[in-house]
Amino acid sequence: MTKTWNFDQPLDEKTPTSSTEERAKIAALFHQTEATPTEEVDYVSAFKMEQQRAKEKADPKEKETPIPVKAPAPNITNDYKQHLAQIIAQNNDDIAQSQKKIEELHQLIDEKNKHTNKLQAISAAIDDL
Repeated sequence: MTKTWNFDQPLDEKTPTSSTEERAKIAALFHQTEATPTEEVDYVSAFKMEQQRAKEKADPKEKETPIPVKAPAPNITNDYKQHLAQIIAQNNDDIAQSQKKIEELHQLIDEKNKHTNKLQAISAAIDDL
């Protein structure tokens, strides 16, 4: 017979927590302590201040005619090719290092096999006595 299970605990806390408390909880989960507590940010007022700054820049007292400057067009293809070339070079270095480690392991295995063969020969010689 199966027993029915009901969760009768509240899911959310009654009092909201601040972002600082939330950060502290998350840091505690990962066993880390925050070096410097961060301050609360009022995003609404920060957004309004940024809008005011943008409006002041858009409406200068004296109108200046901007001199058109042709900016160099970014060549995404060349940038990506350079990025890929760097990744390929790093991968080749990693492969070379890995091959070197594999060769060292093969040498170690060969030495252990020789040592084991010697020990087996000694054991066989003892058995013959």
